[in-house]
Amino acid sequence: MRVKKCFVILWFFISIIFVYIPNIAIARQDLVPGSRYTSARGAAIGDALIPLADDGASGLFYNPAGLAKIRHFQMELFNFQIQANADYLKILDRNFYKVFSLKNYASRVMSKEGSFPGLGAGLFPNFGARGFAFGIMFSDEFAATNAGNDNIRYRTRSLLIPTFGAGFRLAGGVIRIGYSFQWVNQAVGDITVPVSTDPLGYTEGLAEGSALSHNLGVAFTLPVQYLPAINFVVRNFLNARFSSFSLIKFAKNKNGIPNNELTSYDASFSLAPKIGGGSTMNYIIEYRDLTNRSGMHVLGRISMGLEFNFREKFFLRGGWRSGYLSAGVGMKRKTAEFGLSLFGEEFGSSYHEQKNTVYLLHYQIRAF
Repeated sequence: MRVKKCFVILWFFISIIFVYIPNIAIARQDLVPGSRYTSARGAAIGDALIPLADDGASGLFYNPAGLAKIRHFQMELFNFQIQANADYLKILDRNFYKVFSLKNYASRVMSKEGSFPGLGAGLFPNFGARGFAFGIMFSDEFAATNAGNDNIRYRTRSLLIPTFGAGFRLAGGVIRIGYSFQWVNQAVGDITVPVSTDPLGYTEGLAEGSALSHNLGVAFTLPVQYLPAINFVVRNFLNARFSSFSLIKFAKNKNGIPNNELTSYDASFSLAPKIGGGSTMNYIIEYRDLTNRSGMHVLGRISMGLEFNFREKFFLRGGWRSGYLSAGVGMKRKTAEFGLSLFGEEFGSSYHEQKNTVYLLHYQIRAF
């Protein structure tokens, strides 16, 4: 009976989300600082993942303390995801492939005023051993829209991040601490130009550079009923300061370097009650950017997540972040994991101003 009630609640949660799909979408680049890597699991539960980071990829980016949960060797050569926003899917036709060239897709964009089609993809091979992980993450996201007066506006964000980290257990796992290092190579831009510009492309005029990012995590889990846990993460410790050097050249006709990313702090509280039949629930509330470096309204910095875990094989998820709902499903086997998520994020200059709705497909293959 308890399991049935949980299914009903989650199904209701997911149904609401699919009713309220927005008309405006844009490439991912949320106002509130957080993980540079987005998993399908994290996206579905409102990015409130810091207490659930239990593999190499999520530990390196969401919460380094999660690396202490790695007890055996892991090799994830294939960790791939692709995402598309609602506006791209609405105008999908036989010329869908032209979106990869802004010059070839410009006429389609200009004919759909008010639409902001965007795509993204990521690849993150990673390896883990007892309390340690490393990998290289690549992601690329772009979108474009008719800016009026024969102008086209495009947004791009490309990342290449070699990363490694380690986590340690104390007091029998009651306390976990971790550290991750990220060498962030980034090209980013929000650019408006005449549609007749030559050359015209998503990579033209981007700010490009690299920075070193240090991240710390601490977790406290009480060994009592429901496993109450408090997690604390410091992102970009001592700030991530960008220089003009970049390990890989994404931008053409480069225009400056990205803005420095200041230190920010996240905290969460979670419960993990067992509900019988080998199933559990995860309830999480997370407060991002505690010192409000982003200048976002307090409601825009609160995330909440709910996950139903059926024997570590099937997952139903729901969440809330930046004032927008999210949902997803997942399936997991010993050597593979699949996730499909729908989430909203804030891309305006204030709380609940401009929403981006994204569909994210995530597939991982593990050798061990």
